[in-house]
Amino acid sequence: MEVDAAQYAGMARDMVRRGDVLHLFYRDEPYLDKPPLLFWLSALSFKLFGVHNWSYRLPSILFAAMGLYSTYRFTLRYHGSEMARRATLMLGCSAAFILMTNDVRCDTMLMGAVITATWFGCAWIDDRRPIHAVLFAVAVALGMLAKGPLGAMAPALAMLCHLAHTRSWGTLRTSGMLLAAIVLALALLPMCIGLYQQHGWHGLRFFFWEQSFGRLTGENRWKDDSTVFYFTHEVLWQLLPWTVYVLVGCWHGLRALLTRTPLAEAATLGGALLVFCALSLSQFKLPHYLFVIAPHLAILGAFGWKRVSGQVLRRVQTALLSLLGTALLFFTFTVFPEQRWLSLVPVICLLGVAAWLWRSFPDREGAFAASFVVMFATGWVMNTYFYPNLLHFQANAMAGKWAAEHKLDPDRFHGMQISGPALDFYAGHPVKWLSHAGEARAVLAPGVTIYTDAVHRTELIQAGLIPVREDRLWNHPAQRIGLPFLFPEQRQAILEPRYLLHF
Repeated sequence: MEVDAAQYAGMARDMVRRGDVLHLFYRDEPYLDKPPLLFWLSALSFKLFGVHNWSYRLPSILFAAMGLYSTYRFTLRYHGSEMARRATLMLGCSAAFILMTNDVRCDTMLMGAVITATWFGCAWIDDRRPIHAVLFAVAVALGMLAKGPLGAMAPALAMLCHLAHTRSWGTLRTSGMLLAAIVLALALLPMCIGLYQQHGWHGLRFFFWEQSFGRLTGENRWKDDSTVFYFTHEVLWQLLPWTVYVLVGCWHGLRALLTRTPLAEAATLGGALLVFCALSLSQFKLPHYLFVIAPHLAILGAFGWKRVSGQVLRRVQTALLSLLGTALLFFTFTVFPEQRWLSLVPVICLLGVAAWLWRSFPDREGAFAASFVVMFATGWVMNTYFYPNLLHFQANAMAGKWAAEHKLDPDRFHGMQISGPALDFYAGHPVKWLSHAGEARAVLAPGVTIYTDAVHRTELIQAGLIPVREDRLWNHPAQRIGLPFLFPEQRQAILEPRYLLHF
C-alpha cells in the first residue's frame, strides 16, 4: 500500500541494486527519516528470494511471529500457561495484528523487538544472568534500528516499573548493565557510521533525539492538530474483539496498584500506560503508533478475561461479536459483489461455528472461543477478499505493474504531474517526472507511455500530443476508505480517473 510500505519496499530494492547498505536513499536522494533495519532485512530478503510483495513482508512477518512467541514466554513466566496461551491468541487475533501484517511498516518489527526486550529485561532483573542482559540489549538494538529511541524507551519504562515493583535496583549496578551497554553500542555502530558519513552530526542528533523526542518538544517537522485524547478512541478498535477484556484488565490492574494488592509483575500495566501517555503527548500521531504496546494490551486482556463475569459484560461481548459478524457479512456480500461467493460461504460457516461455541461452552470459555473464530473469519475476509480487491484501485501500482510487464525502461515510461512510491516499486525503477506538455514533447517517441490524470491528459491533447491509444485506470487511496467506497453504486462518483497514454 501507499505511502509508507511501497516507499520502503522501493528503497530496499534500490539498496540491493546499489550494493550500499550503510547509506539510505529514496529516489536517488539522501534519506533521513526512518532507521535502516526494515530496509536492511527487506533488501536481504529481496537478494535471497527476488523482489516480490511476500519477500518484502517476510522479515516483518518473522518479527510478528517473534512478538507472539515473546508474549507467550513473558506471560508464561509470570502468569502461567493458561494466561500465556490466551494473551498470545488475543494478540494474534486482533484488528491491530491483521493491519500490521498487511500494511507493513517499521512498527511490526518494533512491536516484536519491544516485547522481546521486555521479556529478557525482566528476566535479567529477576535472575541476573548475563545471557539475559545480552539478549535484552540485542532486542533493544533491534527496536532502535526499527523505529529509533522508542525501541529503547518502551521496554525501559516497562523495566522501570518492574524494578520498582520488585525493588531490585541493585540490578543496575551489576556487570550485566555494562555488558548490555557494550552490546547495544556495537549493534548500533554500523547505523551510526552510515548516518555520520551521509548527514554528519545532524544525522546522529536526528536519530537519537529529534526523530522521537523532538515530537514532544516540537523540534520535529511532523506536527498535526490531534489532541492528547487521539489514541483513546483508536485503541478501542485496534483491540477488537478483545476490547472489553482489555478494559477490564486495565481497571483491575490500576485498582490493584491503588489498593497495594500484590501483582505478579508491573511491567505490563506500567509499560502499556506509560508508553500510551508518552505517545499521546506527541505532536504528531498516527494509529499504527499504538502497535508497540499491542502485546502489553493483549496480556492485560488475558488478565481481564479471568475477571469478566456477570450478564452485563456477557451482553456487551455478545453485542460486539454480533456487530462484527454483521459487518463481515455486509463486507463480503456488498462491497465487491463479483467476488463475494468465494468468501461468503466460509464466513457463514465460521460465524455459525462461533454461535455454536458461544452456546455450548460456559460463559467465559464460550465467549473466548467465539471471539477467536469471529476474528479468524475477519482475517480471512481481509486477506483473501477485501485487500486484494481494494488494491486494484491503487492506480499507481496498476500503472507500475503494466510498465514492468511491458518491460518499459525509464526513458519510455514517464509520469506527468503524478508520482508515488507504488508507481516506482512496481515499475522497477524511479519513474521520471514531467511537469508540463513542453517537457512531454521533448521525450515523446514511438513506444513511449505517459501516465497522468484527467487534467494533464487534457493539457497534452490541447498541445497537439495525441496518443495512439490510451488505457484508463481508476484510483482511490487505499488508506482513506470511507463509506461511499463501500457501496458499489456510490463508488464511481469518488473514483479518480488516471490514464496510460501510449504514443
